[in-house]
Amino acid sequence: MFKNKVFENIFSLGISQIANVAFPLITMPYVSRIIGPEGYGVLNYSTAFIGYFTLFILYSFDLSGTKIISRNIQDKELVSKAFSEILYSRCILYLISCLLFIISLFFGKVFHKDYLVSIILFIGLLSSVFSPQFIYQSFQDLKLFSKINVIRGFINMILIFLFVKTKQDYFFIPLFATIFNVIINIGLLIYAKKKFSLKLTKQPLNGLFNLIFIDRFIFISNVLGAFRATTNTIILGFFVTTKEIGYFTTSINFLFVVVNVLFIPISTAIYPFISNAFSKSTEVGNDIVKKIVPIIIYFYFFTSFCLLVFSPFLITLIFGNKFNESIKILEIISFAPLTIGLCNLLGVQVLLNYHFDKLYFRINLLCNVIGVILNFYLSKYFGYYGAAWNIIFIDIMIIIVCFFFLKRLKINIINWKHFSPKMMKTNLISIMKTKSI
Repeated sequence: MFKNKVFENIFSLGISQIANVAFPLITMPYVSRIIGPEGYGVLNYSTAFIGYFTLFILYSFDLSGTKIISRNIQDKELVSKAFSEILYSRCILYLISCLLFIISLFFGKVFHKDYLVSIILFIGLLSSVFSPQFIYQSFQDLKLFSKINVIRGFINMILIFLFVKTKQDYFFIPLFATIFNVIINIGLLIYAKKKFSLKLTKQPLNGLFNLIFIDRFIFISNVLGAFRATTNTIILGFFVTTKEIGYFTTSINFLFVVVNVLFIPISTAIYPFISNAFSKSTEVGNDIVKKIVPIIIYFYFFTSFCLLVFSPFLITLIFGNKFNESIKILEIISFAPLTIGLCNLLGVQVLLNYHFDKLYFRINLLCNVIGVILNFYLSKYFGYYGAAWNIIFIDIMIIIVCFFFLKRLKINIINWKHFSPKMMKTNLISIMKTKSI
C-alpha cells in the first residue's frame, strides 16, 4: 500500500494512537461523571509525579538509540550491543528510581495525593524498562504496535465499565493500565529480539554508566521539555485545590490526546528517516528538512485552529457541564500542537541530527528555568489560567532561541518556495519515493 516506510509508519502509529485515544474517549464521559473533578485531580496529579520517574528510566534512549541503530542498521553486532546497553542501563535507572520513590513516600501528601495510586503507577514503570520502541523505530517497522494497542485498548475499556462504579473505584484505572503496559512491552521486547536477531549480551558496568553519562545532554533536554506538562501541574498543586487541578489537567490531557494522535506518529516516524538522510550527508538531510518544514507548519496550524474553535463543544460533550471551567484553559493552549511541533522540528529533528546536543540542552535549560520561575508567579496570582499561558510562553521562547542559533550557525531550514501547495505536493511524492533504510 505504501511505497515508503515513513508514511507506512505514520499510518501505523496513527492507528495506534487513535486506539489509545478512541477507547479512553468512550470511557471519559462515563468515568468523569462518576469520579468527578476531584477524582481526576488525584489521578492526574499522581500521574504527573510518577512521570518524572518515567522520564528518568526511558532516559534519552528512544532518541540516541534510534540514531545509533538507524545509522548502523547493517552492523548486527553493533546493533545488539546498543540493544543490550540500553536495556541494562534502564535496569540501573529503575533501581535508582526505587530508592528515590521510597524516600518520596516519607514526604506524605506533598508528593502523593493518594498512596495507592502512586504505588500502582510506580510498579507500572517496569513497562518503561522493557519498552522496545527504539528498536522498532530504528528498523522503521511499527505496524505491530497498531494491532496490539487496539486489542489492549478494547480490553481496558471493557474492564473500566465493569469495575468503575463509584468514586472510590478510580484506582482501577491506573491498575488496568499498569498490568497491560507491563505485559505488552515485555511481549513486544521478546518478539523484537527474535524478529531482528538481537542478542542480549553482558555489558561492563562502567560501560553502562559511560553510556548514561554520554547521553546526559539529550536526557536533561527531554526532562526540561517534559516540565511544560508535568511541572506546571506540580507547581499549580501548591496554590490551588484538587478540584481546580482537575479542571486544569482535564484540558491538558485532552490536548495530549490531540498530540498523541497527530504529533507523536509524525515525529516518531520521521526521526529515523531524517537521521538516515543526515548519515549520507548534511546536504541531503537539510534538503529533507526543508521539504518537511512547510508540511509540519500548515498541518499543525490547521489542527490548532480547529482545537480553538471547537473547544467548548468538545469539553462539554466529553466531560459534561461539571468541567465548563476547563473550556477557557483549552482555548488558551489550543495552539500548543503548532508550538510543540515546531519545538520538536527545530530541536530534535534538526539540532540533534547536526550533533548539537549541548546546544539543544542549553536552549532547553535556559527557557525552562525561566519557565519554572514564571510558572510560580503565574500559578500563584492567576491560578490555572496562568499555568496554561506558561505552557505557550515556554514553547514560543524555545522556537525563537532555536531560530536565533540556527541563523548564527548559518543553517537554513526555510525555503519559501516549498510553502506553495504545488511544491508541497511535489515534495510529498518525492519523500514517498525516497528509499527507506
